[in-house]
Amino acid sequence: MIPPREIGLSARRPDPGADAIGDPELLRAIAAGDLGALGTAYDRHGEGVRRFLVRAGAGSDADDLVHETFLATMSAARGYDGRASARPLLLGIAARLLKGRRRTLARWARAAVAWVEVFPTATSRTPEDAASTTEEIAAFDRALDRLPEDKRVVFLLSEAEGLSGEDIAAALGIPAATVWTRLHYARAALRAELAKVRVR
Repeated sequence: MIPPREIGLSARRPDPGADAIGDPELLRAIAAGDLGALGTAYDRHGEGVRRFLVRAGAGSDADDLVHETFLATMSAARGYDGRASARPLLLGIAARLLKGRRRTLARWARAAVAWVEVFPTATSRTPEDAASTTEEIAAFDRALDRLPEDKRVVFLLSEAEGLSGEDIAAALGIPAATVWTRLHYARAALRAELAKVRVR
């Protein structure tokens, strides 16, 4: 793995004009081989890419995958479609790299709680309420782990990262209909697992 300092992605002095440059201009500069632009893109989107990878179960590989994502951006930038934000492109690259390593996705309880909204709104919770919530989170987590990787990644990009179906399709290089099919399958499987816990 090339250390980030050797490709200009960290330990850089901030460029005061970098915020004025939009992602389409950055990607054009990256496609032309401008490492300064690559560093600016890293500063702008690196933490979001890392957050996605951590939630997706990259574990100790997250930092390496972030750097690999930005290195891969140097090639991918040539085909950038000019969208206002490079975020879908970067998350798509990260998802493909994660899949390429054939790692299973790890625990993701916080996002599970946010998605299913299982916490009651009242501030006073009984021990029974807490136990039930913990059991639902564990059930969701097990169900998420059992999903095929392609469906887990689509679910994460939609529910955790807030990407639209069209953005997910572009990011992963798949038809939009495939995105919706995978998302439907993932949601149905997760809801079914939670329903088993709730009827006990």
